[in-house]
Amino acid sequence: MVFPVEFFREEERDGFVISEMMKRAWAAELEVLEVIKRVCAENDIRYYAYGGTLLGAVRHKGFIPWDDDIDLCMLRSDYDRFFRIADDVLPEGFVVSGLFAREARLIAANQEPQGRVIADETYFTLPKYMDYFHGFPYMRVGIDIFPLDYLPEDPAEQVKMVNLCNDMQTTARFPDEYRRRGTLHNRLKAFAEWMEGIQYDERDDVSLSHALWLASDRLASSVSGTSKVYDILYLRPRGETDGFEGYECVNPDGLGAGIDLPYEHITMRVPDNYDEVLTAEFGPDYMTPVRFAAGHSYPFYRVQEEAFVKLLRESGVEAPVDEFCRNWHKMNGGT
Repeated sequence: MVFPVEFFREEERDGFVISEMMKRAWAAELEVLEVIKRVCAENDIRYYAYGGTLLGAVRHKGFIPWDDDIDLCMLRSDYDRFFRIADDVLPEGFVVSGLFAREARLIAANQEPQGRVIADETYFTLPKYMDYFHGFPYMRVGIDIFPLDYLPEDPAEQVKMVNLCNDMQTTARFPDEYRRRGTLHNRLKAFAEWMEGIQYDERDDVSLSHALWLASDRLASSVSGTSKVYDILYLRPRGETDGFEGYECVNPDGLGAGIDLPYEHITMRVPDNYDEVLTAEFGPDYMTPVRFAAGHSYPFYRVQEEAFVKLLRESGVEAPVDEFCRNWHKMNGGT
């Protein structure tokens, strides 16, 4: 992918300064996006921008200035088919991590309930990686893909499903804490209906957590044919149901084939009914920017920075990371 010269320059958008390194992160993610788009086009799989990526496409014609990732979503049928074939059709150097990964190292790489496609560090040496990803040095750049699942029509049944999904995910995140409290075994017994046929070792937290993620995914996909879809895996659990009229959802029939909107210097596929989707997630005032609304640490590569600086120093490189990456990019045909 070719980027305009000015894309990699530090700039201010909406009063927020986007660093040169973040621009490289954006470029790297857009390269992963191109891989996913190609797989979807070749296999007739529908996908859409999701969450902050959808909001960015509509409101900013690109990334939200203070966002650092790309999120996609698919209706459950497309989602399941994508991850069923992904390992066989992704180009060399790109793999599935987390929920649907085939290797233990890749399962451990993404302890979350959704699927993810990443650049594989066993394929890319650091020089090869930086050449491909426009001087971005931090490994395992990738994109999350979320399923849109059907919810029951009955609000009480919605709450029951969402609360159980949340209980499974909480146990998946903190199995050792529940083991310490002496409640882990009883929690697993309560989940047994949805964990049937899933293999795990109760003493192995990685295996157990993966089984719980899979059980949560199975539960989220257990309803079909209603007029309500949403990302069930991330809906908030509820205690009281009195007066509750149901989660804010979207009509799957309105998603359509998707519309391509400008996104940085390429295009991003968004649902036909993107206004309905954005209103459901962000409220009717979604066109008014709210800075730092992301739910994760910014930037996502912060934990890798210290290790990379140490690697440079051990290699005799005293230049700041930004300068090193800028020079690398220029030496290898970048701008």
